[in-house]
Amino acid sequence: MLKIYYLSSEIKPFSDTDQLGSFSKEFSSILKENKDVDIRLIQPKYGFISDRRYILREVIRLKDLSIEFMGKENIINLKSGFIPGTRVQVYFMEHQKYFHDTSELLYKSRNGRVYSNNSERFTFFIKAAIETLQKLYWTPDYIICSDWQMSMAAIIAKNLYKEELKNTKMIHMIHSLNDFYNFDSQIYKNLGIDSGIKGKIQNNLINSISLSDYVYIYNDDDKTCENYINKNKKLKESFKKVKHEFIDYSDSLDVSERIEVYNHILKKLRK
Repeated sequence: MLKIYYLSSEIKPFSDTDQLGSFSKEFSSILKENKDVDIRLIQPKYGFISDRRYILREVIRLKDLSIEFMGKENIINLKSGFIPGTRVQVYFMEHQKYFHDTSELLYKSRNGRVYSNNSERFTFFIKAAIETLQKLYWTPDYIICSDWQMSMAAIIAKNLYKEELKNTKMIHMIHSLNDFYNFDSQIYKNLGIDSGIKGKIQNNLINSISLSDYVYIYNDDDKTCENYINKNKKLKESFKKVKHEFIDYSDSLDVSERIEVYNHILKKLRK
């Protein structure tokens, strides 16, 4: 059985701002059609997500979990549900401070202003999601994390949970490239992680791919991501040091073409 833990800030229809939400839904649904694949998803439980509409249920062993984060104890609760019309299980992480008052824009308030604590709250989500594995008594073969929101996953896994996840491979998926990948170095310091890079800002894109076992970069019709990387010498050099692959992908592709992409990735994961 191939075990996959999929971390995402958005999964359609629960939360959806861009390609990431629809990709998360469709990718996991296609993989789950394979009887030898156990894929479980986890995303934040934003306040606007309705328990009643999506039939979300409490999981007793995942209730009132204490998570230490940056010197403070935090309490989280996880609820469980399924992507409508599928057998894909999704865990929803509740945390009053970081996620309850989030708008449907996810990364911005309703007036369009970017949340100043985005990097902090998604770093918390990742750390808590990894610690949750101990309560699930489940160790995945792969942890898949997407875009800047989950860019601390490989960094946290390889530094703080090296022994627990020694047999787990980290896969980073890139759907977009932007300045949100720049994280405050104070977050690293508070977690007790030394990236080896000095300065007030950490380039989480470079830090993440350097610790990932494989990286997928999704190109739209204009090859936006590939062009961005080719224009950035330091970033381009970083990719040369890690196994990676550019994949032509966008919502404009036919369903059959998108399914080919998902099956291609699954074939790679099975090797």
